[in-house]
Amino acid sequence: MPTHPWKRDEEDVVIKIGRRTLEEIHAHAKSTYPEECCGLLIASSGSKEVVDSVKMRNAFSGPKHDRYHIDPLELFKADREVARRGLTIAGIYHSHPDYPATLSKFDLEHSFPWYSYVVVSVPKGEAGDTRSWLPSEERNSVTEEKIEVHDRMPEDKGVSLKA
Repeated sequence: MPTHPWKRDEEDVVIKIGRRTLEEIHAHAKSTYPEECCGLLIASSGSKEVVDSVKMRNAFSGPKHDRYHIDPLELFKADREVARRGLTIAGIYHSHPDYPATLSKFDLEHSFPWYSYVVVSVPKGEAGDTRSWLPSEERNSVTEEKIEVHDRMPEDKGVSLKA
């Protein structure tokens, strides 16, 4: 199973996100309330420096107020497009309407240990607490990952996958 190549030790786990990207994620979370939103965190290849995000369709077939699902074919297509541009998918973001910014048991059981999971709490339709999590290889525990927000990421060259 892949490991986290960026992980130095449990005390020093950081994901860097550009302020514009974080604002877009928050806007997406607010726009889908009271349902969960989901999307991808796009980073410079081999890094945890997020330079963009891509909204994904919540393909969960049941009530979406406490679940999300990214269609595997859509994820595959996005991954190919990201790689074609010399970037990588560093993680997945999603919202928790009226619930804390933690990974639920369901989220953890369906996670991939090579991705960061940014969760936005959306109390009463407003973006709130935002936290990032790294699942263990066994998907039975998580490590919180510090989020560093920057006004402009050094690698951000205006790269965008948005249509």
